Amino acid sequence: MKSTSVFLLLVSLMLLAACSSNSAPVEESAAKEATEEAVGKLDVNAIQEVSTEGSLSKLKEQQGGKETSEIPIEADTAKNEENVSVTDFVDAAVPSLKETIEADDDPETLHKALIAVLGSPYYGETIQEAEDLEPSFDDPYLPQPKASGDAGASSEAENAIILLDASSSMLLEVDGEQKMKVAKDAVKSFAKTLGNSSNFSLIVYGHEGSESDADMDESCSGIEEVYASSAYDNQKFSEATDQIEARGWTPLAGAIEEAADKSSSMDGATAIYIVSDGKETCGGDPVKAAEQAASYKTGIINVIGFDVDEESENQLADVAEAGRGEYYAANSAADLQTTIEYEWLPSNLDLAWAPVNIPPNGWEVGDEYDRQRQVLANIANIMDNEEVRYEAALTRLANDGVITEEMSAAVSQLIQERFDTAKQELSKLEAEKIDQVNERQEEIRAEVMAWVEEMKKLKENVSQ
Repeated sequence: MKSTSVFLLLVSLMLLAACSSNSAPVEESAAKEATEEAVGKLDVNAIQEVSTEGSLSKLKEQQGGKETSEIPIEADTAKNEENVSVTDFVDAAVPSLKETIEADDDPETLHKALIAVLGSPYYGETIQEAEDLEPSFDDPYLPQPKASGDAGASSEAENAIILLDASSSMLLEVDGEQKMKVAKDAVKSFAKTLGNSSNFSLIVYGHEGSESDADMDESCSGIEEVYASSAYDNQKFSEATDQIEARGWTPLAGAIEEAADKSSSMDGATAIYIVSDGKETCGGDPVKAAEQAASYKTGIINVIGFDVDEESENQLADVAEAGRGEYYAANSAADLQTTIEYEWLPSNLDLAWAPVNIPPNGWEVGDEYDRQRQVLANIANIMDNEEVRYEAALTRLANDGVITEEMSAAVSQLIQERFDTAKQELSKLEAEKIDQVNERQEEIRAEVMAWVEEMKKLKENVSQ
């Protein structure tokens, strides 16, 4: 009896384990089906609130589709939906679309369902970016020279040497922009304006090594002429300036001595322009160097202290005084663009070429067109990618017998009409942006011509 009881107990336990084992797959399968059903659900009533208007203002309001809300923006704005499988989207969308058709087989309802399931989530930000586009041309650099007294009547320097500080402190920001970038932009504008009457040279210092003590010797000896004295060439000068990176110490005295040495081999007077945000840190004496430079060949040394502390400003002002030039304080990015001033009036050659050199040229205008068209192209690509998804879904539904060919054609017509409206508005927006580029180019040209006339009058007054 005892052995029989044990046997029956073992049998019972085995049957219980088998039942438990069989129920697990059943429960998992039921849960999976429930999840899939929930995922496939689409609020059919909410679909009627979806807009099918093709205006850009309505497209901006469009939310991401149920199956496309997480599509990468890089893919949705790329031509032909690169790296994204349309088939995957259609596979995911079909259950919701079938459910919609079962509830309402009207073509307009299916059109709305396609948008609700496969619409792009990126119209809002891309259209806003396009609407916010403005010409990116730099404001023209049109300095006001000192046209009175000795400064106005002084001879025009035949050579100009720019000393540009590229020490590590130039990596700091002013007005939200890196000081090095602001300084380089200002120097390029300055050279572009005065480049016809003077041979230009660009010397950079502080761009070697780093600010560490171990790199002090390398940095303090790193003084380089990156644009050799010659007639101004916009492309070459810009390339030379763009390659400069701020890194190390400040060998200001050495840079002045280098400029003075360069000027000794030049014909005619030379003006040195220093753009710096700090005092000497390499043990040199920049005031003495400026005094010696001004005593024999260099005409004047002008200094701009860019966002400097009091101690640095005092030293830089002393450098300008020793160099018989002027010290200018620039405490912001805007200041730097406006504080570089002539110590002489622009030459007739400068004035003759100003309307050609200063306003955006044809290449710059073309580049601006391309920049804006790329932003607008992102919107067009989103439309094309959306249309591909919609048409692929319609094809699948027709092939599966869910909708008729007539139904598919009717919905395709609605889709096409919507995108035709959108693309017409997009073309209109592009034309408006091109007009803005052209208008800004003409505004700059008018500003330059007014400046040229003002300079001519000043020159006449000085000569009388």
